[in-house]
Amino acid sequence: MKKVSSIIAATALMIGAACSVSSAATATKAKKAAMKEWTFAVFLNADNNLDRFGVEDQEEMARVGSNENLNVVTLIDRERGPAQINYIEKGNIKKIKDMGEMDMGDYKELVKFTKFIKENYPAKHYMIGIWNHGSGWKAKQDEVVRGVSYDDSSNNHITNDQLAIATKEMAQVLGQKIDIINMDCCLMGMAEVAYAIKDNCDYFVGSEETEAGKGTPYDDVLKGWKAGMTPKQLASHWVDAYAESYNGGSQGRDDSTQSAYDLSKTDAFLDAMNGFAKAIMAGKYADKVMAAAGKTVKFAYPQNIDLGHFLKNLRPEVTGDSSVITAMDKLEKAIKALVINNKTTARYGMNKYAEAQGVAVYLPYNLAIESKYLTLDYSKNVLWDDMLMALREQRDVAKTVKAVCKGDFKGLKSAISEAKKNPRSKYARALLRELNYTAYTEKKIPAKDQAEFDKLFKDLKSAMQTR
Repeated sequence: MKKVSSIIAATALMIGAACSVSSAATATKAKKAAMKEWTFAVFLNADNNLDRFGVEDQEEMARVGSNENLNVVTLIDRERGPAQINYIEKGNIKKIKDMGEMDMGDYKELVKFTKFIKENYPAKHYMIGIWNHGSGWKAKQDEVVRGVSYDDSSNNHITNDQLAIATKEMAQVLGQKIDIINMDCCLMGMAEVAYAIKDNCDYFVGSEETEAGKGTPYDDVLKGWKAGMTPKQLASHWVDAYAESYNGGSQGRDDSTQSAYDLSKTDAFLDAMNGFAKAIMAGKYADKVMAAAGKTVKFAYPQNIDLGHFLKNLRPEVTGDSSVITAMDKLEKAIKALVINNKTTARYGMNKYAEAQGVAVYLPYNLAIESKYLTLDYSKNVLWDDMLMALREQRDVAKTVKAVCKGDFKGLKSAISEAKKNPRSKYARALLRELNYTAYTEKKIPAKDQAEFDKLFKDLKSAMQTR
């Protein structure tokens, strides 16, 4: 979500807007334009507390506007008003079509808007912007609430998995991959989001951290949008213009992060993530992983950490394991290939994001994994969640073994109860293995507790043999 801590009443600030909105209420159908080099279309969901920023951002666009090479088009839904499609000209926001009240939290509306763009503003290249609150992904009780494009009128939003469906259908409508998808939203610069859109978009621009309410400096971005720019050049330019604006430029000084991703590198990146996960799961690194995560750059959701900085912090802890080091080398190389540009700025003095390398990933404190994370398509196809669960199991087993060695059998008794209910319990199986080694090879059980331990160990073993 964009930060709105400084939002004041919007009404007075909208008076005297610099750009006029065409009053052509009869213009219900866009005049079909000739093929241009680029069409930049923004799905501008301001039906929430970001309303005034949506108005301001259209005004920023109109300071530059469309030209012979570029169409700039918005679908804006206001907080207390109907939606409309606008064509942004220099000095003029021209209403093209009234849309009535819309649910912009419905991914199907994003697909319909793409169809309108294709039919009325054809281009060789398309950049689609999603403008609104964003949260990467997040679970709250039994409801998945992380996603993007929150509509306060409908209380709906586009989930991470729906984003995958939407971009697939959008690419089908366009007859080509989306050249660039930009999310002028908070917290979307994540591995999990890149996974969702990787097959349907060439490039992605987004932020690891929350964005200031003012979001993208659209006038700065459009001023630098040159004829002949490739999608890669444009995505990288976007990051540069964004950072410059928050580093004493048009937006002043504020904390910001912005990254551009080459999504053709996503599969190699995910393969490297899997290799790293396998290497970590082969050892006993729960404490070291959590220690490294504790020192890593975090964002508004502290479960979101910068992946590259995490690897840097973990490296000194695993120097003796060549397989982990090799896997880390491969993953660090994959991050550099995926993130083609990454910039951060600071509001006051020290830049707390200076070590961020451009892509965040979910790694919750104390390995308290939210259950809905496991339901994501990403989690079903990438081993990151398997690694998190294995580390949690390692940590819990080590804690119970340590307690047993001190004569505390509370955790062991709980494991026996769990094994009776579920003889295939991975945790109970791992605990049995560790206790067998600790008690009968290392002989660490106090003599006074040995008899009670032997009985409980036999009970655990028996419970796991139950069918």
